[in-house]
Amino acid sequence: MLERQSALAGAVKLGGRDGARGKRGLRLGEVRGWSLIQVAAFAQTLSRVEDALEPILGELPIGCHNVVPGERMIFRTGPEQFWIVGPEDGLLDTLAQAISPEIGAVTPLSHSRTRIFIEGERAADVLRKGIPLDFHPSVFKSGQAALTGLHHTPILIRRSGEHRFELYAMRSFALSVWEWLADAALEFGYEIVAEAT
Repeated sequence: MLERQSALAGAVKLGGRDGARGKRGLRLGEVRGWSLIQVAAFAQTLSRVEDALEPILGELPIGCHNVVPGERMIFRTGPEQFWIVGPEDGLLDTLAQAISPEIGAVTPLSHSRTRIFIEGERAADVLRKGIPLDFHPSVFKSGQAALTGLHHTPILIRRSGEHRFELYAMRSFALSVWEWLADAALEFGYEIVAEAT
């Protein structure tokens, strides 16, 4: 099997930049060593797919853009669609056996997405420059996620802490998203960090 290569390998090596006051108030990085599996049902088979998933995953999110946290994060990215983010293990095979093609589809997406994070007290200020969401913590709460866009690119964004956000970008657009974030964060300064799950 081919080794998974980061779409940001060259960009991460460039290092951080000092901000306007000579400080580095933010951290940008890529989360590595994780898997993403999409499970999709048909409208008429959703309850059967949920019944098959619950014994394997436990509690499922109710309503779109909600997330069940834990060792595996479970996103409901649409009315009949789930993303499962977690360790690289044998879950894909387990799900493929539990979800027959007659009721849904199980698709590995790990190689098609890059997981970028930005953290620091000014992280939300950076994201406000290009993402049409209200990042006030009383509106976009820790643990919540949303499908949105950044720089004409679709992304899923999750607030994973008070001042930390994770962006799931399509691999082919990851470098563009990274460069936008680095440019928007420049006034505050930033460190670059590679992070494993």
